[in-house]
Amino acid sequence: MKFPYQAKRVYTIALPAIGESYLQSLLGIVDSFFIAQLGLLAINAVGVTNIYSMTYIGVFTALSATISVYLSRAYGAKDTDRSKSVVFHGLLISILVGLLFSVVSVIFADPLLNLVGANTELKAEANLYFKIVLGLMPFVALFTAQSATFRAIGDTRTPLRVGIEMNVVHVVLDYLLIFGIGSIEGLGLTGAAVAMILARIYGFVRLSIKAQRIPAIAIGRDNFHLRKVLAVSMTKFAVPATLERLAMRLGQVIYFGLIVRMGTEAYAAHNIAGTLTTLAYTIGGGFAIAANTLIGQAIGEQDINEVKEYRKWSYLQAALSMTVVTVLLAVFSPFIGQLFTSDQTVIKLLTIILAIDMFSQPFLASVLVDTSAVQAGGNSTFPMIVTMIGIWVIRTLGVYIFAWKLGFGIPAVWISIAADNALRAGLFVWYRKKQTVIKELA
Repeated sequence: MKFPYQAKRVYTIALPAIGESYLQSLLGIVDSFFIAQLGLLAINAVGVTNIYSMTYIGVFTALSATISVYLSRAYGAKDTDRSKSVVFHGLLISILVGLLFSVVSVIFADPLLNLVGANTELKAEANLYFKIVLGLMPFVALFTAQSATFRAIGDTRTPLRVGIEMNVVHVVLDYLLIFGIGSIEGLGLTGAAVAMILARIYGFVRLSIKAQRIPAIAIGRDNFHLRKVLAVSMTKFAVPATLERLAMRLGQVIYFGLIVRMGTEAYAAHNIAGTLTTLAYTIGGGFAIAANTLIGQAIGEQDINEVKEYRKWSYLQAALSMTVVTVLLAVFSPFIGQLFTSDQTVIKLLTIILAIDMFSQPFLASVLVDTSAVQAGGNSTFPMIVTMIGIWVIRTLGVYIFAWKLGFGIPAVWISIAADNALRAGLFVWYRKKQTVIKELA
């Protein structure tokens, strides 16, 4: 069977993006292994910091989606001046938001740690790590934004290559700064914080150098001037995209709290399943990036037929790949589960969860791809509304009523998640049929 060129272009962009995401996950595992050698208190210190850092990164991801939408259109239209201006404004907005988070995190470190239940001992351990990691968030924001500029022009290989370099730098610095070498003593948890930030700085600098070789995204002093209309337009677009990420994160925090109260076995099964299903979710995220990039470029080129084709092939490849991966996980779950635990109750629950999640994958693929496709079309408000309805009305409320109040347990949690994905997929179908899919941007 001969696949159309649209399918091949989608695959070519998605594959490196998927690889980069898997690389980041691997880095997290290595980082956790090193920190685990410092003891449980260090692990918990990282955990309470991650509650905030992952929230901030979610905001930076929303900002990077804004850059991708505006830049892919300008790049598709071959408007170099606008492309450079989008890059400048995207980096400027990202660093300003990063600075805001940093100032708040450093000044209010103590009350923020109190908010997540850190006791006196944990606060003493976490305080410096918390301030370093969150205080230097502007570098994470800049790295995320600079990566988005490459993806917007269809280059997902450069972020992958730099990501590999960055991860090697991170692992080496992590070990040296945590444990030391020879007569030089390590810095412990503080060393882990410094290593992470230095690695992100390295990644941003490397991407910036490479960007200067590409005319469409190379910016100089001539591009460093504020265009009010563009700045306001990008900010307005970014706000709903950011609220969508925050709404999802807050909803997860709430229903995770309910799952914790279901017992050790249920929570363990949920966490293991969450780790395993990330394998499929990451694939969907890669195809969502491809959809956003190629649809934005097609709109810039004013080729509306291509918009439909890129959305279709992004979805089909995502749905098929994600379903196959989840089916394999479900089939082999009795064996995979033993890598995490010997508790047969947990393994049985894991098998049930993955069996439920198999049927959710085509809907989840639609949610991921269509969120990016609709945003690329110029609408960040509708995905925000859809996410809020799905997360709060279906998922969180479903977990509360069916899993918690009525006592159906962890299977009801994952049925609620599947119902949320199905509803959102249906709303995106309605949107494509009833609404104007492509909107003008300032």
